[in-house]
Amino acid sequence: MVELKKMHKCFSSNGVTALDGADFDLHEGEIHVLLGENGAGKSTLMHIMAGFMKPGGEGVYGNPGIIYVNGKEKHFSSPSHSLAAGIGMVLQRPHQIPGFLVWENCITGSGKHPPLFVNRRKYRNRVSDLNEHLNFNLPMDSLTETLSVSQGQKAAILTLLLRNIQFLIFDEPTAILSSAETEKLFDLLVLLKDEGKGIVLISHKLEEALRIADRLTILRQGKTQICCKPFELSNKELYHYIFGAESGDLVHQSSYEHFSASDNISPVSFTPAPKKPVLKLENFKVHVPGYPLIRGLNLEIEQGTIMGIAGVRDSGLETLELALTGFLPFKGKLQIDKTELSGAEKSTVKRIKRFRSSGGCYLGQRIEGEYLSIRDVLLIHAYRRFHKFGIMNSAEINKWTESVMTAAKVPHRKRASASAFSGGQLQRLLLTREMAEHSILMVLSEPGGGLDLRYRKRLASLLREKANEHTAVVIFSTDVEELMKLSDSVAVLCDGTISRIVKIKNVSRPQKVKEIIQSAMVGSTGARRLPAPGYNKPLAPESRRPL
Repeated sequence: MVELKKMHKCFSSNGVTALDGADFDLHEGEIHVLLGENGAGKSTLMHIMAGFMKPGGEGVYGNPGIIYVNGKEKHFSSPSHSLAAGIGMVLQRPHQIPGFLVWENCITGSGKHPPLFVNRRKYRNRVSDLNEHLNFNLPMDSLTETLSVSQGQKAAILTLLLRNIQFLIFDEPTAILSSAETEKLFDLLVLLKDEGKGIVLISHKLEEALRIADRLTILRQGKTQICCKPFELSNKELYHYIFGAESGDLVHQSSYEHFSASDNISPVSFTPAPKKPVLKLENFKVHVPGYPLIRGLNLEIEQGTIMGIAGVRDSGLETLELALTGFLPFKGKLQIDKTELSGAEKSTVKRIKRFRSSGGCYLGQRIEGEYLSIRDVLLIHAYRRFHKFGIMNSAEINKWTESVMTAAKVPHRKRASASAFSGGQLQRLLLTREMAEHSILMVLSEPGGGLDLRYRKRLASLLREKANEHTAVVIFSTDVEELMKLSDSVAVLCDGTISRIVKIKNVSRPQKVKEIIQSAMVGSTGARRLPAPGYNKPLAPESRRPL
């Protein structure tokens, strides 16, 4: 059993109190779900439990909190100490060692042997046996960089279980998984629970959490509100403990009042003719080593339209997203408004600048620059607004940054590092930054990932407001339910091409529509993984790092 008592954590970089006397406990053989809105302190509490952070901080006096493992007091100053105590954490995007085979990655650091004297057959068989026992079906002799997101999570679980970890923490594991991948993950969690493992699941998806939880704990503003079994709370009580408000107060009206014309930084209101195409793709192809193919795709999206792009990971979803926004070269026609973009440009930076200058804005899943100040992160694509004769207007920058933080409902800490904010707060800030761009085309990838229930409801209003300004919005996601809530129509990507376009507005049988989309995502015989030249191609032996 693991107990965290009266945990306090204050970040001196921004003065934010993340934890204010929070309590939590985890038993063997249970799934304990940790709930709370963005910034409630969930990830901070679990990072302390996993040894990534120490409790306390400037402004915390007295005992910052105590951790007990099986009744013994513990002090974790690094993840290695928590691993030694039987506690491990599976991150949303686990880090793998590039150039290593999957089984090599899993056993690295797990044995007390000199690195040059590894019984390779013994350790490979050990990993392979556990892989087979858990029905992971991971390719033991493939390189780690060829793994999908869900496979990467499985490899991280293998890595922990090979170290005899008894307590596992999962931080928002389903945020970037498809429905099918989520179901497989939940089957695995139940299997691990039945084998006596204690599991913590941090989640914002209430239906999923309540379905799988044995117990749940709710945090709000760094304090434990309640610990109970799921059936002991009504929905109204659940929302009250999470948000401190009645469920009817969760739907907020969106507004751009903080980007008023008087600030000279207002998003441009475009008023072109109705039904004007904003994005045109004709015979659009992407053949890049390491990415699934896009095979001569044709698509047209009009202004004021919210189009969802659904697909499984190997359908080419990420390939299309990155090619549209300039991160990958392409062949064929890509036109944004009246500007035709060249896919033959060798410079990635120039392709991205061309996409932005033509009226496009983009928010992907990967959040870079976490060690920059949040002010600099927000300024990355907006600096041209404040640049004149080679001089940046610092006062206007500060005013704009504060307006973004106000609109995102995040504490004003513009000098703090981006890493000091929770994942949900950072997602809200970056969404707000992109909403304020002078764009006619907005491209988003999994925009609801990491957002709590309150802001996911607000996100739909924000996107509709953007569409009403005649912006075309394209949303890439593996989450069909999210796409149905946000989109006017959904284009299904399968095997590198659009297999079906389904209208979402005013449908009388949403469950039937969902099933149609999911069926089209995998095709009648399931999704096939067809490699582009060099896709999953192993590195040359001399380029791989030895154990």
